[in-house]
Amino acid sequence: MQILGYFITSVGTMLLLWYCCEKLFAPRRHTILATGFCFVFAAVLSIAQTWLLFDKNLNSLTNIVIFFALTFLYSKPWTQRLFIAFLLFVLSVLGEGSGCLFVQILYGIDLKDVNETILFPIICLICVTFQAIYTIFVLLIMQYLKKHPRQVTTYIFILIAILAFSIIDLLVTFADTAYLIPALILSALLIAAIAGCIYLFTDQLRVQRERLQLANLEEMLENQVKHYSALYEANRQVAVQRHDLKNILLNVRSYIQVGEYEKLDKYVAGFQEKVQPSTLIDNGMPFIDAVLSAKMAEHAEIPFENDIALLTLKKIKQPQIAFILAGALDNAIEACEKSAKPFIRVHIGQHGRMISLVVENAADQPVRTAGDRLLTTKADNKAHGYGVKSMMQMAEQLHGMLTWRQEKQVFTLSVLMQDIGA
Repeated sequence: MQILGYFITSVGTMLLLWYCCEKLFAPRRHTILATGFCFVFAAVLSIAQTWLLFDKNLNSLTNIVIFFALTFLYSKPWTQRLFIAFLLFVLSVLGEGSGCLFVQILYGIDLKDVNETILFPIICLICVTFQAIYTIFVLLIMQYLKKHPRQVTTYIFILIAILAFSIIDLLVTFADTAYLIPALILSALLIAAIAGCIYLFTDQLRVQRERLQLANLEEMLENQVKHYSALYEANRQVAVQRHDLKNILLNVRSYIQVGEYEKLDKYVAGFQEKVQPSTLIDNGMPFIDAVLSAKMAEHAEIPFENDIALLTLKKIKQPQIAFILAGALDNAIEACEKSAKPFIRVHIGQHGRMISLVVENAADQPVRTAGDRLLTTKADNKAHGYGVKSMMQMAEQLHGMLTWRQEKQVFTLSVLMQDIGA
C-alpha cells in the first residue's frame, strides 16, 4: 500500500506542476512527448527516493530540486521559476497536512502510523485533492493580481507561501497534543496580521500608481493648454496676415510695375518665412493632438511621420490613449537621441471597437530587457523605468495588450485596446 500511496502523491504533484508551468510559462522548443517523459521520469525518481531512503528533510530538498529542474523546460527568468518550484512544494506540504488533519478528524487515525494503514492510498488521494484545490486557488489569485508589478506580486506570494508552510508545520506538530486549540488560534491571528500587512502594502501601491497616472495626466493637460495657446496664436497670425494681404498684394504689384524684382524677391521671402508650416497638430482630438504637438515642438530635430485617424470613442477616454502615447513617444525620443538617423512614425487607427496605436522609431542599440519587461537606459534606474509598466497597466485596463519588437534597428511598440465596457 505504501508504494501505491507514494505513486498517487508523486504523480498527482507532477501533474499539478505541469499544469502550473503550462499556465504561467512559455514552453521551450520541446515536444509534448519529451516534456511528458521528463515529468514521468521525475515522478519515478521521487517515488524511488521516498521508497528507498525516506527522510523528511531529504524528501523536501529532493522535491524542490526536482520541481526546479523541471521548470528548465520553460522559458522564464530563473527567479520566477524557482519561486514557482518552491510555491508548488509549499502547496504540496499544505495539501498533505490538510489531508492528514482531515482524515484524523474524520476517522481518528494516528498520524504517526498513517503510511502503514490500509487506507494510505485513499489518504494520499485526499491530500492530492487538497493540493489541487490550493493550486487552483493560488492561480486564480495570480490572475487577479496580474495588474500589479510582477516583482511585488512575487514578494506577496513568497510571504503567503512561508506563512502557509509555517501554519501547517505548526498544526501538524501540535495535532496530537493539548496545544492544538491555541495553535489554531495563533494561526488565525497570524493570517489576520499578514493579510492586514498585505492589504496596506497593496493599498500603498495603488496610491503610488494613481499618483503616477495623475502626474502624467497633469502633464498632458499642460500640453493641451500649450496646444490651444499655439492654436490661438496660429489663428491670430492667420487673421493678421489676411488683414494685411490687401496691402501685401499692392506692394507686390508696385514692385512689379517699377521692375525692382530683387526687392520683390526679398519682400516675398520675408513673408514666406512667416507662413512656414508649424508643428501644430489638429486632428480634432485635443488630448492626442496636444501630446503630438508638444513632443514635435520640443524635438524639432527628429522627423515625425503621423498617420492619425479620427477616433469614434464610446467607453475609452482620449486622456487614456494620450497617456499611452506620451509614454511611447518619450521612449522613442530617448532612443532617437542616440541614433545616427532618427525618425518616429505614429499610427493610430480604429477598426470597429478595436483601437490600435503603433509607434516606430530608430533604435541603433538593442533594447534592454529582463524577461518580458523593458528596462530604462537612464542612469537613475530607480527613478525611471515606470513608463512601460504604466502603459501596460493602462492597456490592460482598456481590455488590450502592449507588445514590442526590434528588427533591423527599428523598434516598434504596438498597443491594442478595445472600446468596450468594464
